[in-house]
Amino acid sequence: MKRNPEIRLDIMIRREEGYYLAHCLQFDLVATDDTIEGVQKAVVELCIAHIAFSHKNNNMEYLFSPAPKEVWAEYYALLNDGKCSFECKKLEIPVDDKTDAPMIPPFIVQEILCNKPPSCRA
Repeated sequence: MKRNPEIRLDIMIRREEGYYLAHCLQFDLVATDDTIEGVQKAVVELCIAHIAFSHKNNNMEYLFSPAPKEVWAEYYALLNDGKCSFECKKLEIPVDDKTDAPMIPPFIVQEILCNKPPSCRA
């Protein structure tokens, strides 16, 4: 059986004043929460819901809607600054019919966590 290639989702998490913000760059989805753990959970749940909705409605060609180039530039700057931590995990996408599971490619999340307040960023 032919296996679909994995699709990486880049998620930038940073501390803002009084909350954490997580941004999935491939889908341009944003979640916020008061804690790191909360925002990590929220953005992953949002991505899973987005993928499942697109699959259920046979709308996979419109799944991706990339973040603006300025957000990508910030992500790559943080990625290269060496002061951020990384975490990778596989997303488990729920499907109603297990025979449809091969149609959904495996998604891998790469989170970059920068716990610096905005005033400390270069």
